Amino acid sequence: MAAGIEIPPVAIEVPPLPAGAAGLAAAAGVAAAVNATAEMAASGALEAMLSAELPAFSMEAVLAMEAMAQVGASLGIDMTAPSAAMELSLAAGALNIAAPALGELGGALGAAMEPLGGLPMALGINAAIEASLGIDMAAPGAAAALEASLAAALEASLAMSGTLGLSASAGGSFAMELALAARALNAAVALGFNPAAPGEFAAALEMAGSLEVPPLAMSAGEMGEVSAGLSDFGLVSAEMGEMSMEMALPAMEAGAAGMAANMEAAVAASGEMAAELTGGAEGGAAAELAAAMAIAAEAPMPAAPALAAMEPGGLPSLGDMSIAASMAASFEAAMETPMISGAPCPNIFCVAGR
Repeated sequence: MAAGIEIPPVAIEVPPLPAGAAGLAAAAGVAAAVNATAEMAASGALEAMLSAELPAFSMEAVLAMEAMAQVGASLGIDMTAPSAAMELSLAAGALNIAAPALGELGGALGAAMEPLGGLPMALGINAAIEASLGIDMAAPGAAAALEASLAAALEASLAMSGTLGLSASAGGSFAMELALAARALNAAVALGFNPAAPGEFAAALEMAGSLEVPPLAMSAGEMGEVSAGLSDFGLVSAEMGEMSMEMALPAMEAGAAGMAANMEAAVAASGEMAAELTGGAEGGAAAELAAAMAIAAEAPMPAAPALAAMEPGGLPSLGDMSIAASMAASFEAAMETPMISGAPCPNIFCVAGR
């Protein structure tokens, strides 16, 4: 794979992105959360959630469950099953065997991305804005569309703040507590939590507390660099489509110029609104509530009482295994081929019946 990665024949001319480009992506994410929360408020779901009796969770327990869910999803492992320890060991073995090749792949990706300058960053910011608000910053009129979306979200945020009587100290802290409980519920469901049988899930979690992270050959920094290269490669590959690198360069160069111009116009026109949405004095409390409630909206609230009785604790810290799982997921997304998940027998440590 490393040998087959195309390196651009010439360096691409990418205009520099404005200083506030990353802030636009953050504001777009908050705006999407505001819109989701406003819809909840209109349907009455927001009031029901605010009045719900939700359990208190420690940040440590929530992060541990989220890490378990992320590793399980990325590597195809049922983290609460008796076989989880063996599966983790197999996955670590596969990653360690692949470490030299992954290092070579990371080097090839770095060399291939270098002539593209700031294109991968521009594509990443654009992908974040498009995922949040459906606006392609390379399209004509994108700056005006983003400005209008941020203005509408700010208006909705201020309206919610006034209606709910929120302050940054009261409403914001409560919203974050609510979001933390919602995150715990989401992670529990991802791990197989069944509201009808909380005792069984509690026992499975308790057994998972003895899981140990297998040793990994690559450091967190090395895996992070490979993941970043894979992410950039995936974005560029999607932009290229079926064309060769040489044929795609003019179109990518023109697209980058369009994105940079639209982002610069959007920063100039909506910089103040973006600042207010992401933490300004006027809209900060409502925006914080909106972002937290949007996370909470994804949680199955009826499960909260059952989960509260479990008091999750003593969960394993998966450490670098979470970074390794992200690298594996990035590999599969960028290369469109399985690395570990979906492979019935990923390495020489396979056992009969695996």
